[in-house]
Amino acid sequence: MGRPKEYDREEVLDSAMQVFWSKGFECTSMQDLVDAMGINRGSIYAEFGDKRSLHLAALDLFYKKEICTMLSPIDQPGSRIAAIRAMFEAIIENALSGDCRGCMIYNTAVELCPNDAEVTEKVAAGLKKAEDTIYETLIDARAKGELADNRNPRSLARFLTNSLNGLRVMSMVSRDGQALQDIVDQTLSILD
Repeated sequence: MGRPKEYDREEVLDSAMQVFWSKGFECTSMQDLVDAMGINRGSIYAEFGDKRSLHLAALDLFYKKEICTMLSPIDQPGSRIAAIRAMFEAIIENALSGDCRGCMIYNTAVELCPNDAEVTEKVAAGLKKAEDTIYETLIDARAKGELADNRNPRSLARFLTNSLNGLRVMSMVSRDGQALQDIVDQTLSILD
């Protein structure tokens, strides 16, 4: 009979996610993962498989935790357009607080999607979730009279999803709050 686990799976997976998010897949070594997760290589392989499988599990956890956090302003009552703005401004707030990792989805897309169909599927699913959430919010905005009836919510949702990713990239390299705010203001002027 094997020894019982002496770790919480989600906690160690969260630690792995943080490393992959900060360093990317290629620059993360198994030793980085051992150090961050606090468990030995054998336990990592037994629980998660190889580094790639661990990365895919970490990406799933990112979707579960971080995408929900990113989209959480949309769950607040009140103006739908203000909720979308709050989502964008939270990215600025994170950047100015020193979190310059960007988005694990976008980072993974740039690093791995050209050569990995399974990762491409996962990244596409994450982006689609964001797009669909924004789309539903824009439908609500239109029903409440905050968005003109002649505006295409699906097209706007695609644009805003793309813009969120662009803002996250800019937030990786710029700590100029006014420049980031200018980007948000110009982006969201499309909803006027």
